[in-house]
Amino acid sequence: MQYLAHFSFGLTSKERGHKPQAWHGYFTAVAEAPDIEGALKKLEALVVETVQTSELLRDVSEIFLESCVELKSMPRAGFVAHVALEQGESLASISTTLPVVNRKYATSYHFEPDTMEGHEGFDAEPFVVVRRPRTAKKKAARTK
Repeated sequence: MQYLAHFSFGLTSKERGHKPQAWHGYFTAVAEAPDIEGALKKLEALVVETVQTSELLRDVSEIFLESCVELKSMPRAGFVAHVALEQGESLASISTTLPVVNRKYATSYHFEPDTMEGHEGFDAEPFVVVRRPRTAKKKAARTK
């Protein structure tokens, strides 16, 4: 089975000589696996490898899984897999997966707490928390 996963992240730019600036972004990844559990394991490994090897995500510390779509079959015309509407610096947003897709083509998995109070939101848990190795310079400074 093929899986299409949508991720989000936030970061503060740390360019030298510039005032730190908030950024947020999204990316999509694809994996093939026999089931959702296998797909999530592959996607986690892919995200960790991408963060560790790509300058594009160098200041990212947390990555959130927005949804993971299981592709069962493809309609001839294709389909819209993910939509996100945002206002400001990711303070308010609307995000949805498979907004107008017949369930016979795809299933979207969302991961939320089992219980929520009223109509209040919840604090999302990161799918991946990036752990960067300390540099030799920082290690040497701490051992003195």
